[in-house]
Amino acid sequence: MLSNIRAAEEDAADTHRERKRTFSVVVVSIAMVLEIVDVSILNVAVPVLQKDLHASGQQIEWIFTGYLFFFSVLLLTGGRLGDLFGYRRLFMGGLLLFGVASAGCGLAVSPEMLIAMRILQGISGAMMGPQILSLVQVLYPPHERFNVMSIFGILGGAAGVLGPILGGAIIEYDFFGLSWRPVFLINIPVVAVALVLAWRVLPDVRSPHARKVDLTGTLLAVTGGGLLLFTLVEAPALKWPWWISLMPLISLLLLAALWQHLKRRTTAGDAALFPPFILRDRFFVTGLTITLLYQLATASLLLATSLVLQNGLGLSPLHTALMHVPFALGAAFSIAVAGRRLVARLGRNIAPIGVGVQLTALLLMGTGVIFAASPTGLVLLGCGFGLCGCGMGLVSAPLPAFAMARVPVAHAGAASGLFRTGQQFGAALGMATLGGFYLTQIAVMPELWSSAFISLLGMNGLVLLIIALLSRGLPEDVHRQPAQAH
Repeated sequence: MLSNIRAAEEDAADTHRERKRTFSVVVVSIAMVLEIVDVSILNVAVPVLQKDLHASGQQIEWIFTGYLFFFSVLLLTGGRLGDLFGYRRLFMGGLLLFGVASAGCGLAVSPEMLIAMRILQGISGAMMGPQILSLVQVLYPPHERFNVMSIFGILGGAAGVLGPILGGAIIEYDFFGLSWRPVFLINIPVVAVALVLAWRVLPDVRSPHARKVDLTGTLLAVTGGGLLLFTLVEAPALKWPWWISLMPLISLLLLAALWQHLKRRTTAGDAALFPPFILRDRFFVTGLTITLLYQLATASLLLATSLVLQNGLGLSPLHTALMHVPFALGAAFSIAVAGRRLVARLGRNIAPIGVGVQLTALLLMGTGVIFAASPTGLVLLGCGFGLCGCGMGLVSAPLPAFAMARVPVAHAGAASGLFRTGQQFGAALGMATLGGFYLTQIAVMPELWSSAFISLLGMNGLVLLIIALLSRGLPEDVHRQPAQAH
């Protein structure tokens, strides 16, 4: 009888632990979804937001770029802070700051205030984002992590679909007469619930091998990258005065100083922002370059397409949001179905195939804009957008596995963080370059929106061709199973 009581107690304890783990996954999933939705939801809101706040094209660029840049450049530091001070503490601090920043965005009375709050959102995202994977590693043994990561993949895809639809519905129905503001304010109750759950269920742990934060490296990365983005965003509007022409040079000098700093720190055995020898792996550098270029093209295309649908074709925010569904479904299909089968057969050759699919998609979208006055034009645009999602899944989904195929396991975490930094920084560059080009063109002559969009599609196509060429530098055999020893 005593053994039965003990067995019942052990079963109850196991059930309690499993329930706690489940709620922990729910909490970190909420944070992940917030990060994804907060980017995609804003694409649909841009035209209304720009009109309401009288924002210039450069200010719209900063609303996106400020968030993406600070999120990307502080990701590695955020991960190190979690190791040092505890994953739950950093996660909850970042989540709380994200809620405060969301409130500031929703209450913004000027473009400058909105930009500042978006930067704060990016900083908070860099605090909580790295803790998600760290907490999963703490909660689950290696063989169980794949199931959790697959859940994250599904939720990430759903968030990509939900963001534009939610943004379109919020603006379409103008809840409480607040126009675009609930796009941000909706985060506040979600953050409040997540904070309560996080306090109750997340384990209070930190890395036993935590090292100090590389503050100097972080400062050099922020200032070097920030000066480059400032030049790209502001120089065209300022007509390239002499002083702004010096900023790219200063940026390069700061990034060179960062490289030397990282080498010195690593040689001395001190904590560095990331180990620089990772960039000696040519496969990793190739994959990092491809993801940076791909995000550059994709981020600008998504923003410009939303503006074309609303300002050019006169669609409502909700109809614009629904036009994003084919893109998300195409990406989900290519990742879940076609991608898995084709990678196993084709290996790195899947990237040029994805590029071919996406070039076809850009051709359909351009044709759709040319015939925008007819229903056929809208159908072509929607089909092209869906095919564009298929191409994205084929190019970007397998890329991390190829890029990190030769990275030593001991440095996989640093490489993964640097790869994600490249993704976000590439999106920031896309908003500052190709996105800025489109915004500048339509600001000068709004009636030329179609020719500006077709020009943007052409530049996207050029970037994709470069990606296809670079893909030849990815490892050739990583998709093959090793031969069995006899």
